[in-house]
Amino acid sequence: MMDQFRDTASALRELTESMRLDEPRDELLERVAKKVVGLLPGADAATVTLYLDDEPSTVAATDESLLPLDKAQYSADEGPCLKAAESGTIVRTRMETTAERWPDFAATAEQLGVRTALACPLFVPDESHFKRRDTEPLSGALNVWSFQENAFDPVEAALVAMFTSAISAIILTASRWAAAERQAETLVAALETRDAIATAKGIVMARLELNAEEAFRWLTEASQHTNRKIREISVLIAEDPGTVFGR
Repeated sequence: MMDQFRDTASALRELTESMRLDEPRDELLERVAKKVVGLLPGADAATVTLYLDDEPSTVAATDESLLPLDKAQYSADEGPCLKAAESGTIVRTRMETTAERWPDFAATAEQLGVRTALACPLFVPDESHFKRRDTEPLSGALNVWSFQENAFDPVEAALVAMFTSAISAIILTASRWAAAERQAETLVAALETRDAIATAKGIVMARLELNAEEAFRWLTEASQHTNRKIREISVLIAEDPGTVFGR
């Protein structure tokens, strides 16, 4: 058991240290799925379900041949991964006891030879590159599939739940830091633009003997005539007025 805890902690640390703020969400979730398959002895594949515009969709898979398992659940609007996402709890399923509860899913699992499923709730930001300021989480589930009967004992299920919960928190935190960083960059750019325009307006007022309103109108017209942004014109004037007004 201690070895399993150490392996889980090590996998979590490796993922955390290798995360990039510009890494597409779905690529990161595929790496998460691969890590989980590597952690569980009975795991043969994993998929990740997320709700996109209130509709479930598979955004990552370690084995595309098992995608029909997800699609069967989406079509029937029922199954272990949807239950895990809806309830926020772990759902472990043995196929011999599932036919009555989720017949379409059970039939697909039988065709593919899947005997046990483990679905763990997952919550991640609503954007693949973390570019939006809105970082409200999407609900979903990490689905682990096994061709073995009675795979995933309670300890393994708890470890995967701990792993997915930690990953969700890390991804959300990273996305919020990225959003804060972008907001700060936007604010700095706005301040720099304001300062440049104020400086240029002062130079125009002095050179052309205009008031503040007239000077800003002059900058606006210069921007339109040259098809350049007011900020660009302002920076040019502020850095070297001679290029505009002559020496």
